[in-house]
Amino acid sequence: MRLSDTELLAEIEAEGLDPQKEAVRLRAMVAVATAQSGKTRLVAARAEIDRSAMSARTNIHRLPLRDRAAVLARFANDDAKLKSRLTMAARNGDGITEQEMDSILADLRELGAIDEDGNPI
Repeated sequence: MRLSDTELLAEIEAEGLDPQKEAVRLRAMVAVATAQSGKTRLVAARAEIDRSAMSARTNIHRLPLRDRAAVLARFANDDAKLKSRLTMAARNGDGITEQEMDSILADLRELGAIDEDGNPI
């Protein structure tokens, strides 16, 4: 680490190596190590997201679909935007998906509007 560039190049050449080829080889090693580290961190982040999502699923998400829909309907009566969204979906014959319903319920839970069982707070 204390060698100057000139001293380092001389040492590499003394070992019979081509400095340019060594630089390319070392850059490739660093790139592979960096990519592997990134992949490892990504796998860990995905696992944490999955763990977090599973722990966020409260009792409300375990209720039957009709009960979850009743919780939403109760809030839709007090929330014009939500009521409009649900009404539009019904008019289109689509309804909201179960995933959308669970997302809204999770938001209501996170906001402290409902407890784990879907009861208003």
